Amino acid sequence: MSLNQILLIGNCGSDPEMRYTPNGSMVVNFSLAVNNYRNGSDGEQIQETEWFRIACWNKTAESVNQFLQKGSRCFVEGRFRSSTYTANDGTQKQSNEVTAFRVIFLDRNSESSENNGNFSQNNNSTENQNPNNQSNDFGINQPQTSNENEADDAEELPW
Repeated sequence: MSLNQILLIGNCGSDPEMRYTPNGSMVVNFSLAVNNYRNGSDGEQIQETEWFRIACWNKTAESVNQFLQKGSRCFVEGRFRSSTYTANDGTQKQSNEVTAFRVIFLDRNSESSENNGNFSQNNNSTENQNPNNQSNDFGINQPQTSNENEADDAEELPW
């Protein structure tokens, strides 16, 4: 048995770029900056940034393209792949790529804050676009259903 799953929280480093494959599937790519802080030998705090290239497909891609923008904070869950390539200047570079199957928008103060939510590849609806989203204990916005006849679902943590 094997598992390839990555969980990231970071800031969107570029506006999403949308395109379509020859068979008509929508794909959106964006970069994600994930910061790590540590103390140096002199006691000063050092910030290290890892960059990831994120690819989203179909419904997830549609939502990301609509609501995510450069600087937005988000949670990404997906499969990790590392690859090397030769840059234009002839140097070897490494690329960290994630195929996302879930993206959760974490910003509360952005223009699209009323649309923040959990957009999952396996979710065929955009129920998360409910303007009555409520935040859970982790600062992750979750949709609030307005139908009183439905039973309350337990909050789903992204990890």
